[in-house]
Amino acid sequence: MNFLSLRVFCFVYMVFSVAPLAWAQGPKLYGLDWDRITVCPASMADETPPDFMGDDCKSVTPQEIDPQNTLIWVRTFVTLDTDRGTSGEPLSLYISGKMSSEVYLNGQFVGRNGMPGDSAASEIAGVMDAQFYPPQDLFNVGDNEVVLRASSHHGFITLAWPVHGIVIGPAGVYANGSLPQYIPALLMLGLFVMGALYFGTMGVISTPRVRFCILSSICLFAAAQLVAEALRGLWPYLYPVHDIRLLSIALFSSGFGLSVAFHIFRIYAANVALKVVAGLAALCTLALIYMPGFDYKALVGMTLPLLAAMIASARWGFMGRRRAFLYFAIVFVFVAAIFAFRGLFLDTLFFFLVAFFLLLIFIEQAITLAEEARQRRVEEARANQLDLALADAQERGTASEINIKSAGKMERIATSEILHCQSADGYAEIILVDGRTVLYAATLNDMESELPVTFLRVHRSHLINVKFVEALSRDRSGTGTLTLAGGVQVPVSRRIMPKVRQALA
Repeated sequence: MNFLSLRVFCFVYMVFSVAPLAWAQGPKLYGLDWDRITVCPASMADETPPDFMGDDCKSVTPQEIDPQNTLIWVRTFVTLDTDRGTSGEPLSLYISGKMSSEVYLNGQFVGRNGMPGDSAASEIAGVMDAQFYPPQDLFNVGDNEVVLRASSHHGFITLAWPVHGIVIGPAGVYANGSLPQYIPALLMLGLFVMGALYFGTMGVISTPRVRFCILSSICLFAAAQLVAEALRGLWPYLYPVHDIRLLSIALFSSGFGLSVAFHIFRIYAANVALKVVAGLAALCTLALIYMPGFDYKALVGMTLPLLAAMIASARWGFMGRRRAFLYFAIVFVFVAAIFAFRGLFLDTLFFFLVAFFLLLIFIEQAITLAEEARQRRVEEARANQLDLALADAQERGTASEINIKSAGKMERIATSEILHCQSADGYAEIILVDGRTVLYAATLNDMESELPVTFLRVHRSHLINVKFVEALSRDRSGTGTLTLAGGVQVPVSRRIMPKVRQALA
């Protein structure tokens, strides 16, 4: 399968595996009546809910239910068409929001989530997602009155929509918070952690370090955002933790977008990459400060760097750097998904797209490393050829010679006249170009250290002069044979074969 086919396969797999999640139907839940919500001031002295008819009471929308830094009474209605769940399950009441609350159903007190108060000192923080199990005879087919006394004095962020839901549904549906929608995405966590470890390790032990570190940061930001997103389902945390979670999601989302942009800009515009990403980081910071709503903060913080990378990738692609179109396609899918699935994107779809992105990055990185390895081999071969040429020129210029003591006499032999040498019972036989053989009272190791670099050890028993090599053949076993001038053949060991081939390239 070629690279293009693999990309198409991955894209089709992503579409058909993610799309069903976007439209999957869960158990039937009954929410509050948007047109019948009343809010009144409350005090710690109140022993029972008011009649909600006072002048200081007002009708509000769900978004305007705001217990932050105050103590209020809230009345709304939930209309049921059955007094059981869709499969006959008992019903429960779910209260979700940044608050502590006392809860009444159809005039009966059913429980507390923390303890509401008129100040931080008198309030005990409740959990973000609380469920209550009233007696089943309290539920009516038709209207069900739900009354809360609520406050929210802890935390450091004022939310635009602090109360997320007042819902009646089958018991146990919210037992694990919002975890069910994150289970498919949690399957991706292993991939993100593996990617972070792989690229991080490569950044420590190999080059280019910066590129690997950026890829590791992409994986880390995605993993951290996934954990922060799924935290609400994994842990029934107290509502002040929600502020930290929201801020973390926005920061991790921006960090992911900036890391992706930095990775792409470093490939195609390394000289300006740091400046561009610094400017994008400043824009993301402004978005985090001034954008309303943390979903928008997270989306804008991610989208700004991705848009910049997408536009730049398209430009580089049209300038002839065709591989930039791959990054353009990946980022385009991200940006399109952000606008098409704004409500779902950061919950589930984002993590599948990140997994898809990392898969392509792994493939792209494998191709890049293979190309770099091939280029290194070419450069090393060129360097070896250059070294041999320089050594040959130096030998010719200096007319290097060795002194050989044999048969009681001393003989000077020019190294340029040596065809090859071979070991012979602790001695070395020197075979000259003219066919003569001279016995030298030294080992082949000694000769290897004396002769210039134009001589190459191709076997434990053979040392050849590279200048006289005419051919190299390789056997199926991995060994080989060198043919020298005059038809002389010398064996090449399997272990040394790669080095010989490289030197003769």
